[in-house]
Amino acid sequence: MLQSGLEKRGFPRIPVTLTAHCRIGNRYVKDAVADLSEGGLFLKTREAAREGTPVRVALALPFGDGPRYCTLVGSVARIERDGRGVLRGLGVSFTSELPAIDRQALSGFLRTR
Repeated sequence: MLQSGLEKRGFPRIPVTLTAHCRIGNRYVKDAVADLSEGGLFLKTREAAREGTPVRVALALPFGDGPRYCTLVGSVARIERDGRGVLRGLGVSFTSELPAIDRQALSGFLRTR
């Protein structure tokens, strides 16, 4: 099943160590981002959500000349649980209508990785 999930991705995911301030539906959380791409991210969270739930993620992306802040908007694309059924995190797929400045910050960050 994991393999089919990888085949759906249009962009390679890059492992990262970032903290995101997120709005998942109508709830706010601060959680770790495990990987990031131009198309989405994996949020390590215990915040339950259904597939399709809107997600807004604020990140400070580290650059040599200081952080660049961006807001990424998308929805829950997958829910990951461990073998006991405990929530491990959420796969978030970004919408294609990200503002140009946020898309540029994300692309620039990913190119440096």
